[in-house]
Amino acid sequence: MAVYGSTEAEPIATLDRNAITRADRLAMHAGAGVLAGVPSPSVALRILPDRWGHHLDFGDSAAFERYALAPGCPGEIVVSGDHVLRGYLGGIGDKETKVQVGGAIWHRTGDAGYLDAHGRLWLLGRCGARVEGRGGVTYPLAVECAASGVPGLRRSAFVQRSGRRLLAIEAAEPERVRAQLKSELAWAALTDVLPIHKIPVDDRHNAKVDYTALARLPDLY
Repeated sequence: MAVYGSTEAEPIATLDRNAITRADRLAMHAGAGVLAGVPSPSVALRILPDRWGHHLDFGDSAAFERYALAPGCPGEIVVSGDHVLRGYLGGIGDKETKVQVGGAIWHRTGDAGYLDAHGRLWLLGRCGARVEGRGGVTYPLAVECAASGVPGLRRSAFVQRSGRRLLAIEAAEPERVRAQLKSELAWAALTDVLPIHKIPVDDRHNAKVDYTALARLPDLY
């Protein structure tokens, strides 16, 4: 069982490995993102237009529901529920991540995703790491998940630098992997695939890509 959540809200969605179909795997390898599963019954979940970095305010619940996106439309994942953190110590960060709708507090996860026709949640990556420009809006996790099926790839990270859409990779056979990725990820409109020594990650758990640090690397010429 896989669980999607955050420090402020867990669980948000759960996924039984046996529930992943062949069609789901093909979709993930084609850029659909990562299937997170069915939202937890203990949480209310909506997808809002991606306005990360901007304050959100709603007059009432009806306005909030009108603003929420329909299934299949990607945006920011927001959640509410008894186990969802209502505020931070001293209120620091509340303006950026909390939205009051009527008597409920909704937490802005900062994660992009969408609900499919079956009500399942798909993850696309961090809102703040989205790449815009040629090829439209692309979220990093969609590209990185699709890339993960290439043998020999240890880790990848999708980032934009100076208008260039780049996929940094760690790989045992970088040139072979690079060529295969450039062919298979044509839909992502990559400017280049660049083998680098090490992709920077969050020091706390060695898992999340540090996209800000990645964009500053001199390797991304």
